[in-house]
Amino acid sequence: YAAIASDGAGGAIIAWSDYRAFVDTDVYAQHLLSTGVVDPAWPANGRALCTASGYQNFPAIVADGAGGAIVAWPDGRNPPGQDVYAQHVRSTGVVDPSWTFNGSPVCMQPNDQWSPTLVADGAGGAIVTWHDYRSGTDYDIYAQHLRSVGGVDTGWPPNGRLLCGAAFDQWNPRLVSDGAGGAIVCWYDYRSGLSFDVYAHHVLPSGFVDAAWPVNGLALCTAAFNQSETTIVPDGAGGAIVAWSDARSATGTFDQYAQHVLLSGAVDPAWPANGRALSTAGSSQETPVSASDGAGGAIVVWADGRAGNPDFYAQRIARFGLLGTPEAEIAGVSDVPNDQGGRVKLSWYASWV
Repeated sequence: YAAIASDGAGGAIIAWSDYRAFVDTDVYAQHLLSTGVVDPAWPANGRALCTASGYQNFPAIVADGAGGAIVAWPDGRNPPGQDVYAQHVRSTGVVDPSWTFNGSPVCMQPNDQWSPTLVADGAGGAIVTWHDYRSGTDYDIYAQHLRSVGGVDTGWPPNGRLLCGAAFDQWNPRLVSDGAGGAIVCWYDYRSGLSFDVYAHHVLPSGFVDAAWPVNGLALCTAAFNQSETTIVPDGAGGAIVAWSDARSATGTFDQYAQHVLLSGAVDPAWPANGRALSTAGSSQETPVSASDGAGGAIVVWADGRAGNPDFYAQRIARFGLLGTPEAEIAGVSDVPNDQGGRVKLSWYASWV
């Protein structure tokens, strides 16, 4: 379960779950230099960020803007549920002593808190979001601010700000910076009781949800059948482009759609209601990931079954909703026989995509 973030100098910091203790998994990190060499200033085989009891799995990571990183993970040290913890590792490979040993607690509520993900706050800290079963009836979406020094922001509610407490489950939040210290968070949402839809909300740097947005989030897509597997990039103007896998065709397969949400809390009126189709090719297109195109748009990559076995395809969509050339196979990957399936992790893009 490795996760990676840039060090700002051509290298990367990588975090992972580690079973070296033969008891349960812990969280470690390592620095890879731009030369492809492991940083000799860091411990061989990685710096331990958390070796507490219980399982620590699925770490998420974000750069701190100073060559280090903040890492968050679901943590089983307080059974029976999972909590969320985080740790800051400096560029030198030293764990930040202003943070709690073995990780600062982000959320320690009853039942499970799962799927944390992070975005930098622009000031050396991060905003983290997750789905949360503290109610004991369904999963909701929460967020918390981690300061660069000292862990959780005491100006935010303890154990996180509720972003969505609508009926039924809300799952797998993803977020991007709004460019002003806050974040736009998207997720897939079962509040209709019929199928999953796509929603988003804006949390301010103060820790309050944006009152200009609808309570419990703005609907980006409420088309028939399931919309899931959301991915998000900033649009450079405080808003975001959200893409997802979409079963509205009712054929039992998924297509790829995207929508543009404005900082004002409205869906971009220049885009189609319920999203712009990126790919409606035969068979399924699933597990999208996305990256900014550097001009307010997005490049989306997904696993694609149109040829009978999963290949990788990509599409570019501009901020104003126009698509690039027809979605293209990723050369040198998709042309290989047999499967190239699984979760894509997009780290960069090339001009030919």
